[in-house]
Amino acid sequence: MTGAVAAVEIDGVTKRFGEVVAVDNVDLAIDDGEFFALLGPSGCGKTTTLRMIAGLDLPTEGSLRIFGEEVGMAPPDLRPVNTVFQAYALFPHMTVRQNIEFGLRMRRVKDPELSQRVAEATGMVRLSGMEDRRPDQLSGGQQQRVALARALVNQPKVLLLDEPLGALDLKLRQEMQQELKALQRTVGITFVFVTHDQEEALAMSERIGVMSEGRLLQVGTPREIYERPASRFVADFIGRTNLLEATVESAGTVRLANGARIEAETSLPAGSEVSVSLRPERARLHPRGTADAEGSSLEGEVRDITYLGHAVVYEVAVGPMSVEVRVEGETGRPFGSGDDVTISWDHGAAAVVAD
Repeated sequence: MTGAVAAVEIDGVTKRFGEVVAVDNVDLAIDDGEFFALLGPSGCGKTTTLRMIAGLDLPTEGSLRIFGEEVGMAPPDLRPVNTVFQAYALFPHMTVRQNIEFGLRMRRVKDPELSQRVAEATGMVRLSGMEDRRPDQLSGGQQQRVALARALVNQPKVLLLDEPLGALDLKLRQEMQQELKALQRTVGITFVFVTHDQEEALAMSERIGVMSEGRLLQVGTPREIYERPASRFVADFIGRTNLLEATVESAGTVRLANGARIEAETSLPAGSEVSVSLRPERARLHPRGTADAEGSSLEGEVRDITYLGHAVVYEVAVGPMSVEVRVEGETGRPFGSGDDVTISWDHGAAAVVAD
């Protein structure tokens, strides 16, 4: 969104807790109306970053702006944001309606505006008809919707979501992922979503920021993060991948640990020690000597086979390396343990990453 004011802008933000650096000099701009995910393992700094946007923690250094206004030291109630946590924090003695309208009553919003906004929020999250139920009469997914409605009824410009689906079982998580995406499109505001679940981030967000040890390692679309990781950590953290040790020979060639040369684009200088990231589903398996002429290939021996129903995963020994190949909906002759095979992949399927 060139020229537009960012919904959230973080410049050189660091957060220390005593001697511990929880967030380390982070720069990030999130667009208005964007569904943005902060992704990383536990303790990487993603929740601390979210809490600083919310005003629940204050930055030690740096600038934090919401729609161009500096808010780094402002209290939470003076920021145009609301937060939904993994623990929904619903009032157990209150009904759905009372939980949703609580923030409006604290702000002394009067009827008929209060009733209209509660009705709109309730309908938005598909809870119409359940207004008089209490939290213990609701499923986990319904409780999550109450928490969302309670946040949205305040009409924030930015909605912050801290692992909001973490307490749900897998099937309900997947259903709520779709509901959250649809809800964000309906309300049109910025969603900042914190998760440690790679598939969740890939499925839901327009862009992802990957964090590790307080640092923001890469920001990009799900496709960019998955297919062109900027580092070994990002490649390994986002889904499954083969990380093959290699040395750069030229801008278009690297030499693997077994001595094989393969085509792979890189801007790193010759002699650089790198890894080649090859996703298992991007590789193909052939009887030895029958691989496609295009692209790159390696010869090896099948060592292990895992049947998953919808796919078969082969572990292939290639000299000192082990390469995983995932074959979806296998229809040809299945390979057996000990078979001599050739692994091939198309130009551009492998990404060179710095260690």
